[in-house]
Amino acid sequence: MEKQQFRVIIVGAGVSGLVLAHALELANIDFVLLEKGIVAPPWGTSITILYDELPDKSKVLTGKRVKNVVDNEDEACVELEDGTVEHGDLIVGGDGVHSTVRKAMWEIANKTIPNFISKQEKETMVTTYSCLLGIAPQQPGIGINDMVFVCNKGYTFQFLTQPDQIYFMIHHKLPEPVRWPDRVRYTEKDAEEVAAKFAEHPISDSLVFGDLWRNRSRGHLISLEEGVLEHFYFGRTVLIGDAAHKVTPNAAMGGASAMEDSIALANTIHKLTRTPQTSTPASKTQNSRPSKQQIKIALQAYQDERKPRLKKIHDESAFVTRLQSYDTWFLYLLMRWVLPLIGLAPIVHNVSKLGAAGPRLEYVDVKEERGTIPWVHPMPDRKENVEVAA
Repeated sequence: MEKQQFRVIIVGAGVSGLVLAHALELANIDFVLLEKGIVAPPWGTSITILYDELPDKSKVLTGKRVKNVVDNEDEACVELEDGTVEHGDLIVGGDGVHSTVRKAMWEIANKTIPNFISKQEKETMVTTYSCLLGIAPQQPGIGINDMVFVCNKGYTFQFLTQPDQIYFMIHHKLPEPVRWPDRVRYTEKDAEEVAAKFAEHPISDSLVFGDLWRNRSRGHLISLEEGVLEHFYFGRTVLIGDAAHKVTPNAAMGGASAMEDSIALANTIHKLTRTPQTSTPASKTQNSRPSKQQIKIALQAYQDERKPRLKKIHDESAFVTRLQSYDTWFLYLLMRWVLPLIGLAPIVHNVSKLGAAGPRLEYVDVKEERGTIPWVHPMPDRKENVEVAA
């Protein structure tokens, strides 16, 4: 018997994948979430919360490493290394910056339309900075509820402090940028060498970085890719989060933009599959199975909605990273001499305006929380806010 309900195969149980799972649950759209490892590692607080609050955890399958992606006219399939196959209508690659789904999508696209994905697009993700990050116990001489930046030429210390622990990051510029297909891989020895290089650098009036590193509970070195792809989808496959775009963390918009992808895509899928009885609550709708052409049109709309905004977020994040690491003489003068006089309000305002312009889940009514800067896309009963935000 022909399958009637639309089914989404999500690959990757990170922030974007779990947010999409929640959104599809609220829309009563069937899905399965595949994760190659475990969900909610001990250091992933936001992921843990998202997973713990998911109503139906039976839809989350762990130890499921993707082997191949099949894109047919009437369905999509994900073949897994354990020999099992998941069937659905749409594959969502939320499996990170080194996405297996993206690689498969590129291969399918170029087999279907030669040179559709160019070498130039594959080189979009560029690694210019690395990041030494970790967690340490709270130390005397640094605040307990603060975000602290210590700026230097070519690198930046960043600390998020809590009463019992400190999250630390060192953003460090590499000697040369690294592009696809090359990939930066770091070992524990590499992390120790970077930590030793900065061990005696002060992070407060009484602390040096070595004080944190020696007392860390965990710490490792990662690459910081940057870029926004040209194509977010092909056929029945679509990308979200770091698989489609990546930013440096200095402006703290990477996780938020991944969540936004999930919300925007959920809105797209809901519109694509809902029945004409639009007044029926989402939990009661019977989701239709659109054609491949209809899916293509919907995914193009998703891409058109997201790309301009993501490029703005990318540019803002890149600017903040380079500003804090004195990347040019102009940025050095701006950070060291101009901003202390005028304050950080202009940068904070720009980042806040970007955040306020994010999408909302259109088929769910929630109480709207309002701050100093109003939402650009408020709830239906808050339409007057749009004019204020403009």
